[in-house]
Amino acid sequence: MLDVHAPEHNIHGVRDFVVHLLTITVGLLIALALEAGVEAMHHRHQRKEAETLIRQELQSNRETIHQGTAGLKSEIEGMTKALRALEDLSQGKPGTVNAESLQFHQGFLRDSAWRTASTTGALSYMDYSEVEQFSEAYKEQDQLESMEELAINDYLQLLPILKSPGVVLDAARAKDALPYARTAMGHLSGIYFVGVGTLGSYDEALK
Repeated sequence: MLDVHAPEHNIHGVRDFVVHLLTITVGLLIALALEAGVEAMHHRHQRKEAETLIRQELQSNRETIHQGTAGLKSEIEGMTKALRALEDLSQGKPGTVNAESLQFHQGFLRDSAWRTASTTGALSYMDYSEVEQFSEAYKEQDQLESMEELAINDYLQLLPILKSPGVVLDAARAKDALPYARTAMGHLSGIYFVGVGTLGSYDEALK
């Protein structure tokens, strides 16, 4: 807060008034300039810190997706085999489904740095094009996580049918399992392709 004090001595004439007014004006301008400078330095620090944390977060998420690629391919391969076996069983043909091999692992992708920067207003101090690239990357990331949630739901409905204790996987149960297996296969493929798009968005944002 800026304080303006009354003059210590009485003002005599226009000259004293003008000198006093100029003194106050110059003092206020200096104070405002210093305050603006401090504020600008604070905003610069906020921007730099937010940008660094967001980039670190995206890089970490990028590595998480890369590390999960091999596992995802294995999950797609396992579901492909299970789907073929279920189709055979549903038609009365011989087939075997290894339910124990049907496992899905969801990667943990972070967004705390992005949410914090949005909440604190730090994004407003960044270049628009940079924020746009970050936003696109997190949008793709959200789509990937949504696809993973759908796949998890597929597995939760499919596995109890395949792994019910003391129950033989016959043609009828295979027919019950088929819709969930097909949906799971679609979502696993979706995760792969959305993941490729997410990695591309990360690369653009991290340039």
